Amino acid sequence: MPSPVSLWHQRLPEEVDRQLERAEALAREEMIEVHAGLAVDLVGVLAPRMPFDEAIDRYLESMGLEGEDAEAVGSRAVALLDEREISEDLAREGTRGWGFDWRYATPLGALRFIQRQRKRSAEEQLWLELAAARAEERIADAHATHARSFVQILEEEVDPTRAVELYVERLNLPEIRARIVYQRVLARLAQSLLPRLDEEAAAAEAGTGEAGPEPAAEEPTSPTASAGAAASASPETVAPAVPTQPAGAAASASPGAATPAAETPNR
Repeated sequence: MPSPVSLWHQRLPEEVDRQLERAEALAREEMIEVHAGLAVDLVGVLAPRMPFDEAIDRYLESMGLEGEDAEAVGSRAVALLDEREISEDLAREGTRGWGFDWRYATPLGALRFIQRQRKRSAEEQLWLELAAARAEERIADAHATHARSFVQILEEEVDPTRAVELYVERLNLPEIRARIVYQRVLARLAQSLLPRLDEEAAAAEAGTGEAGPEPAAEEPTSPTASAGAAASASPETVAPAVPTQPAGAAASASPGAATPAAETPNR
């Protein structure tokens, strides 16, 4: 049963279909180059432990490449190795491995040999896992770049999600790698396709010429007014007012009342 992606793809214009075929061919060609370069890097890492052809086979196995893809990547990786590197690899052929040593001819020596072999295998396994992790990142970035070319070609036909799904199907990516590529492409597209509410509001306001209300300017206040405001704000600190006497009452007051008390006569 054909997938839903292939059903709508069959209705695309002929010109668009040709562009997709060319983009797919470019993507496949670059994938071979990227895989081959990463395989050569692993050859350099494992050169003291194994010959280059075995190291390439380890890379193909760790990346899950089989059939025609594995053959194309292996051939391209060997082609990238120059004669000097191959000569050096052949010269190291006699020094690889632990070789026979009379120290291992005893029970204790045999135990040490087994322990060293286990340590050697653990180191090689760690190197392979690190190389595979780095390779997955490089491969995902390359796929994401070519998937965006599908998005650009199909911009007038379908939305970006369906374009990325078509790329994943036509390149026959494994499920985990397909999910990584899908999320990576959409994350990059989100930077340009998601609406920015603040920017749109500012652009609309600038287009209509309407500006928001300006904040009222604060009037400068004198120190006297500030002191009066502070006094009125705290009624507990205000002194009580002194009653004012009428002018007539002040004039009729006796002179003695305004003078200090009379001195005591001397006896």
